[in-house]
Amino acid sequence: MKKFTKPAQVKSSYKTWQSALASKSASPVTKKTQPKLNDEWQKNLVTRLSLLQLDDGTSDVDIIVGEHKIPSHKTVLLLNSDLLTAGEISYNSKSQKMEIELLPEFSAMFEIVKTVIQSFYTGKISVSHENAKGIYKFASCYSVSWLTEQTFPILKGMINAQTFAELFDLAQNLSCKSLTTACLQKFDEKLAAAMTSTPEWLEQDYYRVKLISLSTDVQIPEIKMFEMVCKWLDHKPLERNSLSLSLLSNIHFDLIDHTNLINQVFTWINNSNSIDDKVRLNLFKIVSTASQKNKLGYPAGFSRSKLSTQESASSTSSTSSTVSTASSSIGFSFGSVNTNPNSQSNSGLFGSGPTNFGNTGSLFG
Repeated sequence: MKKFTKPAQVKSSYKTWQSALASKSASPVTKKTQPKLNDEWQKNLVTRLSLLQLDDGTSDVDIIVGEHKIPSHKTVLLLNSDLLTAGEISYNSKSQKMEIELLPEFSAMFEIVKTVIQSFYTGKISVSHENAKGIYKFASCYSVSWLTEQTFPILKGMINAQTFAELFDLAQNLSCKSLTTACLQKFDEKLAAAMTSTPEWLEQDYYRVKLISLSTDVQIPEIKMFEMVCKWLDHKPLERNSLSLSLLSNIHFDLIDHTNLINQVFTWINNSNSIDDKVRLNLFKIVSTASQKNKLGYPAGFSRSKLSTQESASSTSSTSSTVSTASSSIGFSFGSVNTNPNSQSNSGLFGSGPTNFGNTGSLFG
């Protein structure tokens, strides 16, 4: 087989082209100024784009919402959300279009999803108290940032005693820190009283109760936080017994005045069936330490939200350290009772029901 060789003229042209290319790549690249887009052209383009919404004839994607389909265009979806085109995608050979199946939880939200997809073409959407939750959920799940920013202020303004539980649940389900913070910042004494008087509070799951008890954004006196946690624990004492110390160690007892410490806190700890005696001893230790710290002079009803970040972190660290102290190391007296659970003289002390620790005088000095 004869080997092909380039003619001399072709070789010469090829070398000239290579040389010119090398010279061009070696020279500094100068940035060309982008031509300014014509305003009228932009308006016409947006107008034509908006006319394509829900146009089945030109669409190359169908969004599946339950049993419904919403025709759309991949380019428009990509401009608004990377996640929409990265989910459950298949190809329908009959329609010759991509199909994007939304999460099952959106099956009952067809009208809201349709409204959102239309907004991708126009940049406009009407957000109300009726549809804000659904729109925000869709925008969060599929990372439509401009829509979450537009919807968030409306959701924030909707937070009250009637909607708190629903919006707080939404924030947790979406792992949305900004909405969680907004809910907790609205959690004042009035909202807390209204919410904890309902059966819904008693049935809240542990995680949400813990999140509230840990928060420094809440706007309620510490004694009210203590009452809320106790009410939740007392609703199902046997079932929630193992969760008691985890929740009560989040209480800043040093922010509760002496009167409430003795009349409410000590009385509940001493008599409650929601805690076992080992937890009871640990709590007495924590309350005793808090009583001494309270001498610094926090006013009655002082809220944890008024503490500086540094003071709050210090108090939490101190409480956590105290909780880890073994019961046998408790070095103060509860009346005439031996507080060492390993002592043989306590053989019947932890057998049945809460232990009566008698006089509180030595506890609070």
